[in-house]
Amino acid sequence: ISDDVARGMKAFEAGDTSGARASFEAALKKNPSDADALYALGLTDEKKGDRAAASGHYRDALKQKPDHEAAAMNLSALLIDEQKYEDAAGVARAGLAKHGDNGALRMNLAVALASKGDSAGATRELDEAAKKAPKDPMVHMTYGHWLGVWKQRDGAVKELLTAKSLANDDRGVVAQVGEELRLVGAVPECIAAFGRAIELQDAAELRTGRALCKLAAKDDAGALADLQAAVAKEPKYALAHYYLGGRFAAAAKWKECAFEYETYLKLQPDGAFAKQASARAKAAREKLGAKK
Repeated sequence: ISDDVARGMKAFEAGDTSGARASFEAALKKNPSDADALYALGLTDEKKGDRAAASGHYRDALKQKPDHEAAAMNLSALLIDEQKYEDAAGVARAGLAKHGDNGALRMNLAVALASKGDSAGATRELDEAAKKAPKDPMVHMTYGHWLGVWKQRDGAVKELLTAKSLANDDRGVVAQVGEELRLVGAVPECIAAFGRAIELQDAAELRTGRALCKLAAKDDAGALADLQAAVAKEPKYALAHYYLGGRFAAAAKWKECAFEYETYLKLQPDGAFAKQASARAKAAREKLGAKK
């Protein structure tokens, strides 16, 4: 790695993206074939949200150095995000030919295969990833996610609980596990996972997630308590207001119901549930008028 690239990486890690970019460009002026500099420019592109430029720089890095491990990892991940699954699989496979023990490349290949409908191929890659990184919670969570998609509930729950146990104090991973458990209908496990995440750091999003699990468990009082705690803690978290509106509707508390749906609309006028919230707020107001 050149001195300019090393200097740029230090700046990048310190949050100085423009300074980092200047160093990487200086490296390329001295050596236009510098694969590390091309890869590093891709990093700065991603940082500023320019995925197309990032993909271009990662591809250029791989042209100059076909075994550039990090460029293959990042490019295959970007291609997955862009739903270019065939291309992503090709990049990941080429990387694995040079770096067979790279867990991230293995996972990228698995996700690309799964996303394009090759469950058998994805399963092989996920099995291999789990063998190579048995203590990586993200491997098990990804495996659990896809088993859930493939309607293999028992296997999904097993992998997701393994991910939870390996995550330790990583609140983000534990919360993701909770959401995946909710999606496969593992209700008590979902409640426990969100509970653990809340223990690590309380947040409205986590309270809302646990409330949805409690609703699935027919624990209406527990769901209401979590949603009320969520809006009290973070009044601008729109989803908590939306679901709280539903709880008030179930209790025929139309004034509170209308208020919560209207609050959701103020916070997210173009949100995913805006149409439903508008209709339900209107219905609640009509019920209030009829009541009077």
